[in-house]
Amino acid sequence: MTDRTDPHPGGVSPGEGPAPCVTHGARRVGESCPRVHPTGTAEVTVKKVLTWLALAFVVFYVISAPESSADFVRSAGQALGDAASSLASFFDSLA
Repeated sequence: MTDRTDPHPGGVSPGEGPAPCVTHGARRVGESCPRVHPTGTAEVTVKKVLTWLALAFVVFYVISAPESSADFVRSAGQALGDAASSLASFFDSLA
């Protein structure tokens, strides 16, 4: 019977030895498949770096051009308000 907590099911058939892990290769007797994929940490690191770079860009933009960034936020807020008003009118017309 296959363990449902194993991300790589396969189990051991009688007389055949351990089933190879599809992602990480062959397993030895008693060795479990790693829970974290080898590229998992690299993807998380890249995501963190890109997030911090985007945040740094926003902070730099706000500091270097506060009037322009305030205008941008005002126009974005106006666009969101217009969209909400349009959706409200649409749902009112359905009733």
